[in-house]
Amino acid sequence: MDVKIPRPQGEPKISTLDPALQLSIRSARATRAKAAPRTYSRGWKFALFALDVSMLVLAVYIAGGIVEGRWTFQQFEHDLFHYSIWLIAIWLVIFERVGLYHRSFALSVRDEFYYTFLALIIGVLPQLTIFTIVPGISRLALLASLGCAIVAVGLARAFVHGMRNTAERGRPRRIAIVGHGDRISSVAQSLSMADGSVLLRLDIPDIDATVQNVAFGGRAGLEGIDWFVRAREWGCDTLLLTEVLPPHVMPHLLAVAAQHNIKFAFAPPRVQVHAYSLSLQLDGQQALIVPSQLRSCTPTARLLKRLLDLTIASTALIVLWPFLALTALIVWLDSGRPILYRQTRVGRDGELFDILKFRSMRTDAEASGPTWVSSGDSRATRVGGFLRRTSLDELPQLINVIRGDMSVVGPRPDRPMYVEEYRKLLPRYDERHLVRPGITGWSQVHMKRVTMPEDEGEKLSYDLFYVENWSLFMDLSVIFKTAFEFLFRRAE
Repeated sequence: MDVKIPRPQGEPKISTLDPALQLSIRSARATRAKAAPRTYSRGWKFALFALDVSMLVLAVYIAGGIVEGRWTFQQFEHDLFHYSIWLIAIWLVIFERVGLYHRSFALSVRDEFYYTFLALIIGVLPQLTIFTIVPGISRLALLASLGCAIVAVGLARAFVHGMRNTAERGRPRRIAIVGHGDRISSVAQSLSMADGSVLLRLDIPDIDATVQNVAFGGRAGLEGIDWFVRAREWGCDTLLLTEVLPPHVMPHLLAVAAQHNIKFAFAPPRVQVHAYSLSLQLDGQQALIVPSQLRSCTPTARLLKRLLDLTIASTALIVLWPFLALTALIVWLDSGRPILYRQTRVGRDGELFDILKFRSMRTDAEASGPTWVSSGDSRATRVGGFLRRTSLDELPQLINVIRGDMSVVGPRPDRPMYVEEYRKLLPRYDERHLVRPGITGWSQVHMKRVTMPEDEGEKLSYDLFYVENWSLFMDLSVIFKTAFEFLFRRAE
């Protein structure tokens, strides 16, 4: 995708920027994309399901004891099979539907707790609504069960997440890559490897020639294939080939690789993760690698995301309008007009729009040209410094969301002159414009709020991760984490 970014009238060229800022921008480097979400094995799925069931039953038991005083097993057994089982079943279905048994987006133990917390809240809302309309079941007991489940399930999953990370760090990978030297380097740079992992590079210009004269059949150990013997004796656990082998070789190679617990895969350098999905399909005897749109770019996903945006933004504006009016009054009393600050940003598909903020800088802040905003910026007004530290200056962007310029969650929009420069440095930069920019985003909840130009490569890798793995639950988790950390963690 090649999005052309028009420069609006009056927008300074990159050459008018401060020389130190230009140097800082040009020091940015593309960062390796964040690893794809870890897919759980069948064993892990069963273990997580059993853990969740145990913790939910325990939570319901403790909640019943606290609220209704039913500590005897006979009473608990009666209540469990009459109504508590439905509560637990709905929670488990929600866990499955939002993907908690399929893959993990959690980059930390705290993230695992956040996602579990959010899934439990989503699961209890319909039941709380039903029990409000239909009397007979204690809503207090339901809320107590929710609280106990958050503690029990959340802490258990967080503990297991930490335990799994520790186990993975204790098992560094040994990966052998076979193929052309330049292709080996391309594959090696694209892999996600834990600390301590090691690579064996086997430069083989013509892989087909190495298997032409090998006799396959019987209990062949593939001793005639030098690169396979070297990789096996080195002790690799993963064997990657940059070229595809002849089909008749594969059954024998896979049989011997399985005997030595070696994972085997093809890694064509040009078949890498970008802003599209890949699937393998069969047409007769021909295998097809089929590209398709990312889920975040489909019409259905865009409609669902838009409905979520309108619901959240309109609700927030209705609830927060007195606070917004008070903030506007304080800004006016502190530094006069204008109260709102408009700045041109780049949105979805490269479209330009004016982003809205409460003005936090002096009116002459960019009299000498655009300057990168840093922590403790001297151009901030007395009130503006507080607004920026707490991100309250961003609240008028709810209007941008209603207008369709932005989404509640998405990559943060950049100014056109920076976009032009980053496009030259970061080959995949335009892919972040496949979705609407957001008030908050995946990079914002995993990085510090105030970033510098040299952080753009890392920020881009988080933005691409979001575009490639989007789901409604992912949006809700970002909103939840943003709100939680705003309330309980000091802004950085």
